[in-house]
Order: sequence, then structure tokens, then C-alpha cells
Amino acid sequence: MNHRELFRKVESHLSDIENQQSLGQTLGLIIESILADFAEDFGFTGARLYGLDMDDGVYRLEASFGTGVQAPIGFGIPKSYPPIVAVLRKGIVFMDLESTGVDPSLEEQLGVERFAAISVGAEKGYVVAFSITADQRDNVDNVLFALSSIRHSINLKLAKEKLESIILQSEEIQMSLLPDGDMDFPGYDIAGRSQPAEIVGGDVYDFLPINPNIVGIAIGDATGHGLPAALQARDVITGLRMGISEDLKMVKLFEKLNKVIHRSRLTSRFVSLFYGELEVGGNFIYCNAGHNPPYYYRRKKDRFYPLSDGGMVLGPSSSSTYLRGFYKLDPGDFIIMYTDGISEAKNHLGEDYGECRILEYVRTRTQESPARDVVQGLLEEATAWSAPGTSVDDRTAV
Repeated sequence: MNHRELFRKVESHLSDIENQQSLGQTLGLIIESILADFAEDFGFTGARLYGLDMDDGVYRLEASFGTGVQAPIGFGIPKSYPPIVAVLRKGIVFMDLESTGVDPSLEEQLGVERFAAISVGAEKGYVVAFSITADQRDNVDNVLFALSSIRHSINLKLAKEKLESIILQSEEIQMSLLPDGDMDFPGYDIAGRSQPAEIVGGDVYDFLPINPNIVGIAIGDATGHGLPAALQARDVITGLRMGISEDLKMVKLFEKLNKVIHRSRLTSRFVSLFYGELEVGGNFIYCNAGHNPPYYYRRKKDRFYPLSDGGMVLGPSSSSTYLRGFYKLDPGDFIIMYTDGISEAKNHLGEDYGECRILEYVRTRTQESPARDVVQGLLEEATAWSAPGTSVDDRTAV
């Protein structure tokens, strides 16, 4: 056997597998290709694709390829059948009618005398078996090498697809929790933007119309970023929405959310949350659970006031208590909320973008720009400040 040619064929198949858009839909095409390319090298005459039927505890024949297969589609082989047990344990086997555990009568129904089989998928949801001619007894190592390499590549691709699917589903969940657009509230210009460090992130904000005269505004940050933080942020916003719909008082709502987060088993179980309710007349009542303080700007005094009344972050202690704060907004005043991914953005000297730059930027831009441009511009400023290669956190501004 020309081993260089064999390796070239195997590498070609591995490349084809990696480039497949969706292996779940193309396993049959891969099997057909293997039969065509390796029939002469390994004596492959046919193949069978079995899928796991969890309810009946069998692997059912889903498709057959080549020649020699006699059993009908849907034919089931028990999970307890020794060759099945062996391939699930080892990942790959080479057997004939004389091998331990092989049932000649069952194999006769399949039209098989000699086969190599591989398990495919992280959950071992598929078994692929190849019928092999008798003259391949001395070629077992090469058969196992080629199929083992192909199996490994298929499993990596399937695992990658599954992970990508989970992440994309999480992204959809997170995006569904963010407002559809800016908040339309009489006499006010309200906008928010969020920029995750990864596909999904732990930052979140929300606009919650309570009645025609009151709107709730929230911003939060779960520790870390990525999928665990996104799931924690989802729980917080969902809990906040439910509490408001049940007319819970603000302090009671925060205490209830804190207990829920405290009981969470996620590694990312600390969440900072700022929530305020704005009335048409300008009254703004808020509670700050450990979030970096938003700032209220009073135009008449050209002065910023931190909105820090509240309590500790949600999660560490089940007995945390919270207070409310209050301010009265007049025409020309504004409130800026943000997460620490903006204030802690670092330049090439290791300097933070910092609160002072945030406040000065917003104070200057608010006089001439709508809220949506202010928050978008702030995110862009933080990105421009950040040095390439520095750690990036989720960034959100309202």
C-alpha cells in the first residue's frame, strides 16, 4: 500500500469535513465519499448509518450505502449488543463473525461478515459501520488509522456546531431582552446602546413603561462576560420585569432579586443593578445595587451628582437591604448611566478612560446632540481610547 497516497486521501477528507457548512445534514455525503475514495484501499463494499433511539434503547438504521445491506430502514440494534458497547466505549472497532460478542444471525440480517464501525457525535448519537471484504485481514491498522482520523474530525466539527448553536441561541435570548429601540417618553430624549466583549455579554439595560406618566430605566452588569454572565443578566432583567408587573415596591423588589441571585449556582453570580423610575414631571426615584454610580447633571449649577443610594451588589449576601434615592430633573438636566467597561477602558499607557472623561464628553455632547448619538459616541470614544491587545469588557451606556 502506498502510505503517502493514503495519508493524502485522509487529509483531503479531513479538509472537506472541516469546510462543510453543516455536518448534521451531510453525514450521508461524507459516508458516500469515503466509500468511493477508500473502497480499493480498504475493501469497503457498503456502509450503514445508525441513529440512537433513546426511547427504545436501540440504534436504528437510518441510511444504507453501497451494496450488501439487507435489513430495512428502521431496523434496530440494541445498545447492549456487544459490538455496539465496544464502539461506544472505544470509538472505533474492527470485527468479523468470529469476534467476541458478534451475533452471526443478526449480522446475517444486515448482510455483513466483516465490518469496521465508528461512533460519531459528542453524545454518541450515531454509529457508522463499513462492510469490508475478506482480503483486508492484514490491513486492519490502516483501516483503523483512516477511520479514527475521520471520526475525530467529524466529532470536532459536530462539537463546534453545537457550541456555536448554543452561543447563537444565547445571543438571541439576550437580544430579545434589550429594548427594541429608544424610549419614547413625553418631554424626554432617552436612548441606550450595548456592546458585548464577546458574542454575548453580561451587560444589560432596559426601558420599562409602567404607565403613561412613569417609565422605568435599568442598567446592570453581571460579573465576567460571555455565556455565564449573559444568562445571569437575563435572569435579572426577567426578574425585574416580573416584579414591576406585580407592583412590588422598589426596595422589596431589589431584596427579592438579591435572594434569587444569591441562590444561583452559576459561577458568575454577582450582579450590579441600577434601576430608576422617571415621572413626566421630572421626579426620579432610584435604587443602586452596587453599580458604578450614574450621574445626574443639574444644568443650572453646571454640576454632577452621583446616584449612589441603594446597597451592595446583588448576590453575595441573602440578607442585603436597600435604600432609595431621589432627584428632581428640570429642563436641560440629564442622567448618564454606564458600565465599567467604558470607565475602565485602558490606553497603551494603562490609563483608564475614567469617570471624568465620560462626564465631560457627555456634558459637551448633550448640548448639541440627541441621546442616541451621545451614547453611541461614548462607546466609540472608549473603543478609540483602548489600546490593541488590552482586555476588553462589555460596554453599555444609557
